[in-house]
Amino acid sequence: MKRRALFLLAALSATGAFAGPPATAPGTSEAATRAADAAKAFSGALRQALGGAMAEGGPAAAVAVCHDEAPRIAERVSAEHGVRLGRVGVRSRNPANRLEGWQKALLQEWQARPPAGPPSQWAPAVRQEGGTLRWARAIETEGLCLVCHGPRLEPGLEASIRARYPDDPATGFEAGSLRGLLWVEVDEAAGTAARLSETRQAIPMRETEAAELRAQMRAHLERLEGITAALANGDTEAAAGLLETAAAGRPGRFRTALPEGWFRFARPMHEAFGAAAAKARADVPATLSSLGTALAQCNACHATWRVETPR
Repeated sequence: MKRRALFLLAALSATGAFAGPPATAPGTSEAATRAADAAKAFSGALRQALGGAMAEGGPAAAVAVCHDEAPRIAERVSAEHGVRLGRVGVRSRNPANRLEGWQKALLQEWQARPPAGPPSQWAPAVRQEGGTLRWARAIETEGLCLVCHGPRLEPGLEASIRARYPDDPATGFEAGSLRGLLWVEVDEAAGTAARLSETRQAIPMRETEAAELRAQMRAHLERLEGITAALANGDTEAAAGLLETAAAGRPGRFRTALPEGWFRFARPMHEAFGAAAAKARADVPATLSSLGTALAQCNACHATWRVETPR
């Protein structure tokens, strides 16, 4: 249980990256920047879609997003950034995501000689082969991933997965383990493609409103750190108190500047924190599940909106 609680804290940071000795240091070329931007756009869009699906229909709806929407998101982002992009797994659920070629060689290398630290902390690596730049980062098994990819699945959810993937091998993962990679290929000879560098919607705010919002977000992250640390140390009383504060929220002057779409994520986030608070003193696994739901809403919101202040 301690391991699961600590992992939720790690999931607050950015998704980890592909390791291995790079032929070109990350970020030193326009093509490498394009690859990193495309990977970020794909991850953000997929998180948004999964968070919305989880809020509306639970894990079964998220499975449908992975099956139906994820390939379309990859196609859209690839076209917008002028790259080829995809995911492969150590054990891929989708037969279309075949493990072959350079992706297979890299995953085998990571499994045989993993870099230090968890996959979420592995630095991106870039390799140049002919006129193609190949970029990839590791996919770490996050807390929410365990709902559909963990050692134990709910019977109804398992049936839903089997209906779409009859020969599914992608279960049995542990939190923090390497689950696959997100890869991007850039044909450098094609030059700079028109690409969408910022996919989030802008929320105009005065500087004072934005500063207050950011201060609340920092305080919120500090509470989340306290919650996960308390759960990891078995202090359920402290965790419950912090969860109750997170569920209540705090009004601010910036609230009037927020669009209604913002609250599509904020309301279920606060509800999930409330559910976690109600369970914290007696049922830690259920608390972690509700906390994971709240974090999914956080990620989806940040992938959808950005604050814009006058210059």
